Amino acid sequence: MNLFSSAVTSFVIIINLSAFPQYFETLEESATNYFISISKADQNSDAEFNNLNNILFTQIAEETLIKTYQTTLKDLDSLRNHFKEYESELRNISSDSAFVLFNQWYLHFSNTFYNYAEENFFSSDKVKLLLFSASVSCACTLEMCRKQTADLINFAKQNGYDFWIVDSYENNQLQIEYETLFAPSVIRI
Repeated sequence: MNLFSSAVTSFVIIINLSAFPQYFETLEESATNYFISISKADQNSDAEFNNLNNILFTQIAEETLIKTYQTTLKDLDSLRNHFKEYESELRNISSDSAFVLFNQWYLHFSNTFYNYAEENFFSSDKVKLLLFSASVSCACTLEMCRKQTADLINFAKQNGYDFWIVDSYENNQLQIEYETLFAPSVIRI
């Protein structure tokens, strides 16, 4: 009996340790699934929301955030607080408004993990799609950015492409490098 409980404990520890290197990837997958779900006003959006909530609030060591994900606990806490604000608004708004507000959260997510995502994106051997979106702009540009984000995510997932959504308002270095000074803009790499 003691040997069995030791084996179970070891197994749980291995799972917990192996989960940390996948935090961003799991969070990104869940966030994109929820993004697509609310863009289509899908009935599964509640389940997708709960999954994202669980992953986002998973405990992660600050050392892992800094060394692996090139961000800080303060930045992650800001992202989590933004999500809590979104959740509190969610109860009182339409699905269209939820889509607008979640897009803002998604860009915040992109900004929080920018350096890590950039490194992974450019090291991939797959076909890559880079979307320059914007968190701040006129209403019509923001609407185009939201729609383009949903379309790009759908297209990339259906075709097995890697994708990255960059908030060109906060991070415009790549947009300048690729000479695409309009948002939304998509580049195939």
